[in-house]
Amino acid sequence: MIKTAARLLSYALLGKSDKQPLDIAKVRKVLILRNDKIGDMIVTSALLRELKKNYPHWQIDVAASSANRDVIADNPHVSEILIWDKQPLLRDLRTTIAELRRRRYDVIFNPYNRFSIPLLLRIKWLGARYLTGFAIPKYGTSTAKLGMFDHTVPCDRSRHILHSYFATFGAFALGDIDLRYELFGVDAHAAQVDAACDTLLRSHEGLFCLNFQGSNAQRTVSVADAQRCCAALAARYPRHALLVIAAPGTEERATEIVRGAGHANVMSAPPTGHILELAALIRRCELVVSPDTSVIHIASAYDRKIVGYYIRTDNYRWFYPASRHYRVILAPGLTLANVSAAETLAAVEQLMDGDAGAQAQMTLQAAG
Repeated sequence: MIKTAARLLSYALLGKSDKQPLDIAKVRKVLILRNDKIGDMIVTSALLRELKKNYPHWQIDVAASSANRDVIADNPHVSEILIWDKQPLLRDLRTTIAELRRRRYDVIFNPYNRFSIPLLLRIKWLGARYLTGFAIPKYGTSTAKLGMFDHTVPCDRSRHILHSYFATFGAFALGDIDLRYELFGVDAHAAQVDAACDTLLRSHEGLFCLNFQGSNAQRTVSVADAQRCCAALAARYPRHALLVIAAPGTEERATEIVRGAGHANVMSAPPTGHILELAALIRRCELVVSPDTSVIHIASAYDRKIVGYYIRTDNYRWFYPASRHYRVILAPGLTLANVSAAETLAAVEQLMDGDAGAQAQMTLQAAG
């Protein structure tokens, strides 16, 4: 009964009566919705570039969040960035949605792979002439059957998410697609980080960037496991500086990891309060170890060697490192409860020794 009611409500609220055939020649203004996380914006940078490359006359705007705006602040492919932070629906209608609707976008891309009536209502009220996105099943129906969408494609859960992003623009005949990520404006934030890295490289052969803080508790490596991983890597690579980074608010945790590792070449990373300062640090590092977070996507933009810890959600297939040299360590369940120092070391050795071909998935064992 509830499913039937939700399906009927969806059809009633999310229809569109004035559909018109797509005329690509008349497209001038495009809006990309990306008001969520930093990592998602970095991944989307490839789509922004390829759209502008194929249609240089387009005005490509991005609805960003306050959290991820800085990632594209200097992106030359973006005409305007509009902040759309989460707020109550009625306030949204009077402010952000009203402003975006006045701009009368020819095409809007919805990248969110979830069926949420409040989210879909917001997107419908933007008034796109052509709305493209994903076919997401729910309530015995699918977004593909909602009148508000002009084009949907299945979100391919077996490939990187960018393949699905580009598939939603299938009608636009994008050619010669390049999936590489891009970051801009890093140099303006790099002076202090570069100076610190230059100092370290006078006494060390190279730099590793180590991140053990995930986006939530399930994706966070425990302090004890992080200490064991650091100790194993430090003993194997004594001439490298192992830099443990700290997300804002986790500085004490990072300090505890460094202290417990018990090796002088494990140290706190130079301060990186701005996301582009973090990018400046990562581009100076030879290898990056991190759970599935924005750190992996930044490292991918610079094609660094990457060891990524992933839990068993679709993210390990959708958002795996977009680097030529990486290893994925895949947890057996939905938490990084036990991260093996031995497996982490083995993955790093494979990359550092040049065995850096395609993805290798490994299962996390009990910590060692």
